[in-house]
Amino acid sequence: MIFAAIADDFTGGTDLAGMLHENGARTVLVFGDGAVPAGYDAAVVCLKSRSLAPARAVQMSVDALARLRVHHPRQVFSKYCSTFDSTPKGNIGPITDALMNELGEPFTLAVPALPVNGRTQYLGHLFVNGVPLHESPMRNHPLNPMTDSNLVRWLGRQTPSRVGVLPLAAVAGDLAIAAQQMETDGVEIALADAITDGDLDAIAEAFADFPLLTGGSGLGMALPKVWLRRGWLTPHEPGLTLHTQGAALILAGSCSAATLAQLERLGGQQANVNAMELTRDPEAETGRILKEARRQMREQGHAVIRSSATAEERDATGLDARLVAEELETLFGVIAATLADEITRLIVAGGETSGAVTAALGVEAAEVTRIIDPGVPAIRPVGGPPITLVLKSGNFGSPDFFRKALENS
Repeated sequence: MIFAAIADDFTGGTDLAGMLHENGARTVLVFGDGAVPAGYDAAVVCLKSRSLAPARAVQMSVDALARLRVHHPRQVFSKYCSTFDSTPKGNIGPITDALMNELGEPFTLAVPALPVNGRTQYLGHLFVNGVPLHESPMRNHPLNPMTDSNLVRWLGRQTPSRVGVLPLAAVAGDLAIAAQQMETDGVEIALADAITDGDLDAIAEAFADFPLLTGGSGLGMALPKVWLRRGWLTPHEPGLTLHTQGAALILAGSCSAATLAQLERLGGQQANVNAMELTRDPEAETGRILKEARRQMREQGHAVIRSSATAEERDATGLDARLVAEELETLFGVIAATLADEITRLIVAGGETSGAVTAALGVEAAEVTRIIDPGVPAIRPVGGPPITLVLKSGNFGSPDFFRKALENS
């Protein structure tokens, strides 16, 4: 195996797997504590560790590493969101420290940039479509609000390791020498600037031999090109399987501005989960939603069930955000499992929602079949239910994403 990744949520894992697949690597996704199949160029273990307590997130990541090391990968990769979703307590820093310790590595890179989706880093500051991270919609995330675009400062709060910046000038120059000098100077985690795909290509070329890297999915586009040039990878043609007949189910648990706009653009019949009723009487609200989903599938061929709401709408309920999130995960899992035999496609928006849905379906592993949008592949379970899954990070996708997913999965 060339590449073994540990992702801190399910949509992040599918994002990375899609990038690897599209650039020629045979890639398998493994959900939760499932076994890692042999025979692939790359494996991505998807965890639900992003919003857990740091100690639990670290243990899950170390356990995943042990399963992946059985396949002797050339490189281990810790995958987190390109918007660096975390809190001042973690979990990016603690997980990076733990993996460095397990692998005996004194130095690594952090490369969150994903220029194709508007995530860029300059002088250690992260931007979303040209807007500083702390001024973007990510500042209102219900679980991991990002209130500082200075990633050196943000990551420095999470880890005792010394954090530094590999600036854009170094990325355009001799990267290996610059990184070696940083390590000599005592830096242990270097945040690499990148504002174009070309910058990611340069980073991949310089660090393809590093035992441990961390970052977003951008390197998933760049690294396979290096593997091909070095003869590590045998090219393959990405699959083009379509499965657009039959009913489809859209479950939108993300509250991101992108998902809200995509739902508005899709239009048609959509059912909103009543958070107040869900916390008061979960069984009754679940029954109502299931009835509504079946009606929509009969009338328009697909159903849209959404808990997505603006920050103002969430605040107006006065409910505890984490309690509501737990109830919603349970609801979406029940809906997916109940309707699995009645649908051919299941499209999910939101990392936590995707984790709940795949767990409820009992999906342990899946292969990428095609790309819907940058960072959003369609996947087919390995030995699981005969449906196509599309797991979308809340912030990803073009304005017409849901329509494209319905027509191309």
